[in-house]
Amino acid sequence: MLSGFEAQQSIDQAYAQLRNEEARLDSGLRAASDDAARLRQERLNQLKALAELKFQRLQSGALARDLDAAEQRVKELLERARADVGAAARRRDDAHQAILSAEATRNDCAAALEAAAGELKSFETGVAARYAADADWLALKQDAETAQKTHDEAEKKTKQAEDDREKKKVPYEGDRLFMYLWRRKLGTSEYASGFLVRWVDEWVARLVNYHEARANYATLNEIPARLRAHVEGLAAGLEAAKQRVAAFQQEKIAAAGGVPLQRKAADAKAALEAAEAEVSRAHQAFNAAEAQYRTVADMGQKGVYAQAIDLMVENDSRDDIATLFREAARTKSGEDRAIVEKIDQLTKGIAAADRQVAQLRGSLVEVSQRRAEIERARAEFLQRGYNYPGGGFGNEAAIHDVLGGILQGVIKGAVLGQVLQQGYRGPSPGWGAPTDWGGGRSSGPVFPGSLDDGGSMGGDGGDDFSTGGSF
Repeated sequence: MLSGFEAQQSIDQAYAQLRNEEARLDSGLRAASDDAARLRQERLNQLKALAELKFQRLQSGALARDLDAAEQRVKELLERARADVGAAARRRDDAHQAILSAEATRNDCAAALEAAAGELKSFETGVAARYAADADWLALKQDAETAQKTHDEAEKKTKQAEDDREKKKVPYEGDRLFMYLWRRKLGTSEYASGFLVRWVDEWVARLVNYHEARANYATLNEIPARLRAHVEGLAAGLEAAKQRVAAFQQEKIAAAGGVPLQRKAADAKAALEAAEAEVSRAHQAFNAAEAQYRTVADMGQKGVYAQAIDLMVENDSRDDIATLFREAARTKSGEDRAIVEKIDQLTKGIAAADRQVAQLRGSLVEVSQRRAEIERARAEFLQRGYNYPGGGFGNEAAIHDVLGGILQGVIKGAVLGQVLQQGYRGPSPGWGAPTDWGGGRSSGPVFPGSLDDGGSMGGDGGDDFSTGGSF
């Protein structure tokens, strides 16, 4: 069985693995983008050299100056891009390190709570064994069992009556004339209309046999309502019986000297919750740093890198550049031809670099989505309280298979939440003043064998007092 703490560590490890893959792809994307920009810069240099070599006219001089100005602007943009992206990357990396640090602290707190809860559980088990045949305990336990069974039977009957009401009310509520008279409260003391309206309403009532149907419809609604009120009264009695059981347990644990252990477990739980809150804040800070980085680093193709590349592409598409290139390609000069060949090689290199940038960007987006799915599953894990001691997962292999599938990109993160929910087993009940550990478990007092843990209070004497560490 996989404990909640171990499952949380597996999720954290999967998150970290995706984050590392994201960082690797991002580093490659930055390098490829930088390479594409460098190739375009070099192409501008070669075009400028070609313009200076090919023409000695004023037009060629102006073109060379234009290219020189474009190169300077590109150089400024790229220098700014490297500085801004580098600073944003450092902030993001620092935020990720803060997550790792906060998780390490959280793991220490979780281990301390596991130890404290285990110590308390052992103590409770010893105390429970001493009172297994105590008359007061047996009487309280019997009262609670009886209250539980009575409540469950009444709940079952009420649910059946409510289901019957939903089925049987359809023909009534589908009759517009009947519902019109029902909403006007005809046949009750609340009905108030003048003589003419009353006469018309009574005529319609006779037409649709309203008065007989009204009594049946009223009964159909009234019985489930009364049964539900009865169940609520029984629930209050059941809660009182549970509280008496919990009070007995707590009294005996306190008398046996268990309060310091309870306090130790409570302090450990509070420390874990504080540490988990710090982990959540670290994740929020990372997400903010990640969003800022994406804006600066051209993840949305609007960053400084993109501005520089767009400027160079714009220069490449100018008519005078195209003319210069065509005329230089026809030249007999070896020097011209060498520059043209260099430009041609650079153009091919730029195309390859652009393809690599596009591929890396797509992979990075996909990995980022998978990391976000893991983060959502982690948030649901914490919300359901799966990380607290005592609970665990009986489908360890399925959890690891799903995490592996998410890492490989063949399974969506939503599947992880479903698998966790299917395999979760809550803490077993025990003595003391229980705390809500989450995972769908009620927050009220829990006594041995209670239905709060999916069991029954019945059984032989030995199993009646088995505890699971109520804290």
